[in-house]
Amino acid sequence: MAKHNADLLIVQAGELLTCRGPAEGLRGEALRQTDIIADGAVAVGGGRILALGSSAEVAKSWSAPTVLDATGRLVTPGFVDPHSHLLFGGTRHEEYEAKVTQRAPARRLDGGIRFTVSRTRQTSDAALVKQAMSDLDTMLLHGTTTLEAKTGYALDREGELRLLRLTAGLRHAVDVVPTFLPLHVLPEGYDDRRKEYIDAAVASLQAASGLAKYCDVSCDPLCFTYDECLRVGNAARALGMKVRLHADQHGDARGGLAAAALSASGADHLDYTTDEGFRAMAEAGTVATFLPGVTLHLCEMTPRFAGSALEGAEKPFLPMVVRRALEAGVVAALSTDYNPGSCPTPSMQMVMALAARLFRLGYAEIWNMCTLNAARALDLSHDRGSIEAGKRADLVIWNVANHGMVINRFGVNLADTVIANGSIKVQHGRLAS
Repeated sequence: MAKHNADLLIVQAGELLTCRGPAEGLRGEALRQTDIIADGAVAVGGGRILALGSSAEVAKSWSAPTVLDATGRLVTPGFVDPHSHLLFGGTRHEEYEAKVTQRAPARRLDGGIRFTVSRTRQTSDAALVKQAMSDLDTMLLHGTTTLEAKTGYALDREGELRLLRLTAGLRHAVDVVPTFLPLHVLPEGYDDRRKEYIDAAVASLQAASGLAKYCDVSCDPLCFTYDECLRVGNAARALGMKVRLHADQHGDARGGLAAAALSASGADHLDYTTDEGFRAMAEAGTVATFLPGVTLHLCEMTPRFAGSALEGAEKPFLPMVVRRALEAGVVAALSTDYNPGSCPTPSMQMVMALAARLFRLGYAEIWNMCTLNAARALDLSHDRGSIEAGKRADLVIWNVANHGMVINRFGVNLADTVIANGSIKVQHGRLAS
């Protein structure tokens, strides 16, 4: 029997972790399961996965000019990172030292964002793009193949549209999904002019709608109210944009309920979201994205530090928050929230390790939340996030034998080969030429 032609074969994987599941995402008992093919193989052609199965099955039916031997190693889908703030100017490393040592007053989160806004405004387009491309290289090296990237560090119409144009213009092996964030925090001087600022945000959506897949709004006690977010979110939907939310990070602002009311694709943070909010999100099909890197970097496992948003207040026990969301039937994902202030790590591998330690999640849950469910948060689970025939060929070959080892061994990059859209982009831990 004649063999089919492929562009690339991966053969003899010790574990082929498929992360397969329904397009609506994995939840309940299915989230806690792994789908592993021992001695697995994948055929790739035209940027798509053509076939998968045992090495014997695939080798019998497929041939290719390039064959990657994954003997004794793990092969998985590429990571989908559904929440980041990719373009920004400056750093906030000094702010972090002040927070952890308490030797100087720490900025509140909204004050830290305004600091980044001032630095971003001072940074040229070329410098912003150069840094973003370098960060995308780092993400790719660590196994990320799809990234959502928000604006939010301008806090005015022209500045936000500038960041959106730059984001939408990025061309990289990591597929970047642009999000327009007109409601991040209220700029200084607008305390008595909130309606004016909301009006301007609504007016900016027409220009943004041609470049951004999503509109994001921050429904949070430090940011914007339920009604303000609904007004902007509904205006975005009327223009054909999908909606995302920063929700309930610093207190219950009814962010989960706002996400459900807007039929949002995803709502993120959710530290203070109520059971009612999670149930509403589950019914609306809104993905809950949790951000363990933020939990770590903002020192949010303990009472609030002096100078923080809720000084002296106890944080909810976040493992219970995540578990309540899962028990409510929400499809849940994980993300870096890469940004200069609350989480400056670009590594989904680090997020996995933190999700196990800080949120008490199991290995299967973590892998499914970083792949198929994360793709669902970006309305892309029909196209990527798992190893299935017909899907985009985003794959990682790891320098370990077992999927749990990627989570257990933190602090080092374990990705050896990264394939994005069917092409080898990283090999032997280095960017391919």
